[in-house]
Amino acid sequence: MDALRRSVHEAPLIEDDGYHYLVHPISNGIPTLDPHLMREVVNGICRVADLADVDVIVTPVTMGVHVATAVSLVADIPLVVIRNREYGFDDEVPFDLDGEDYYLNDVSPGDDVLVLDDLTNTGVSIAAITEALDDVGANVADVVTVIRRMESESVEMDYPVKSLIDVEVTEDGVEILN
Repeated sequence: MDALRRSVHEAPLIEDDGYHYLVHPISNGIPTLDPHLMREVVNGICRVADLADVDVIVTPVTMGVHVATAVSLVADIPLVVIRNREYGFDDEVPFDLDGEDYYLNDVSPGDDVLVLDDLTNTGVSIAAITEALDDVGANVADVVTVIRRMESESVEMDYPVKSLIDVEVTEDGVEILN
């Protein structure tokens, strides 16, 4: 994870109303996403995730889509993108994610699912996604995020979240915790 660690240390921080945003290629698409970094991240996910029986990868329609697409291609596992738009399909499952409506499609009862995201701050997104998957009757096989911010107050989750790198972001910079 040398390239990921280096990229986190090199990533700019933007302050907005007292909150410090880490602007990173994996979670923001800027600065430029180097293919070497993407390969390292995808290989890292494939090492830490329990992919043995996964039927489908699920990711929210955020910057994690490019990471999930790459993992899907390498692991040869189909990908479902959770959308913030309703299409009206028969199996569409609406759910609330932080006050907004999102929609899960193409996940069936009994499917083994990997939930994959680019960046986890509080866990609100992951908690909402795993609850929607539970409602469908899918099995959450694993939950993986590339970068997990540890200084944020986290919500209680029913599933453990694996990360490639844990960080704290403050006005003084970024500290890598693992």
